[in-house]
Amino acid sequence: MAKKNNFLDGYQTYDTNSGYGNAESWKGAFKQRMSKEDAALHFSANPQTPHEVLCLQKGASKSDIKKAFRTLIRQWHPDVNQHRLAEAEAMSKQIIAAYTLLS
Repeated sequence: MAKKNNFLDGYQTYDTNSGYGNAESWKGAFKQRMSKEDAALHFSANPQTPHEVLCLQKGASKSDIKKAFRTLIRQWHPDVNQHRLAEAEAMSKQIIAAYTLLS
C-alpha cells in the first residue's frame, strides 16, 4: 500500500520546524517578501499590467483577484517547477507583485 502524500510534502519554502504557524504569521511572512513599493518598481520596468499578469479584467473583485493569484502561484511555484527553476522564480515574483498591487 502506497503512502498517502500530505499536501505539505515537498513544500520547501517555509521553515515548519516549530509547527505550521498561524494565518497571521504567514501573512506577515508574505508581506515581508514584497512591499507595495517593491511591487510598483517591478511593474515600472514591466510592459504588462498587474491585471494582465493575473489574467483579470479591470475592476475585478477581491475574491477574483485572490482566486487568480492562488491558481497562478500554485501553477508557477518553484517547488513544483524544479525543471525550470529560473523561469518559475521569475513568474512567481511577477505574480506576487501583481497580487500585492491589486490587493
